[in-house]
Amino acid sequence: MRTRTAPMPTRTERPRVNRTETPRPTRTVTRGSITVSTREVTVRRGRVVAFTGRVRDIRSGTTLVLQRRVDGRWSTLRTTALVNRNGTFTIRRTFTARGTETVRVVTRDGRVQSAPIVVRVS
Repeated sequence: MRTRTAPMPTRTERPRVNRTETPRPTRTVTRGSITVSTREVTVRRGRVVAFTGRVRDIRSGTTLVLQRRVDGRWSTLRTTALVNRNGTFTIRRTFTARGTETVRVVTRDGRVQSAPIVVRVS
């Protein structure tokens, strides 16, 4: 007697097509940057120090604030400035206490900050 077996399903592979898709433009969110400098590295007590700088990828009219380092933490000062149309700014501050001040410029929301600058007040 002959036995019949059911036909087994066969696997047929589909030919793979290598598609070269055109890359889509991706949106990169940049935080921006602040560059600041001063001519007065050493200043006499009571004199005005001008901090000038330039911003990138930050809108004109954005408020910038000056911060100083106190006991390892950044403290925001009341000194502010607005970013000009050409991306520049000037912040003026009078230091009344003798010693060394470490300051930086930050956007009001705190997302972008400059590198710190050391000013010696005598």
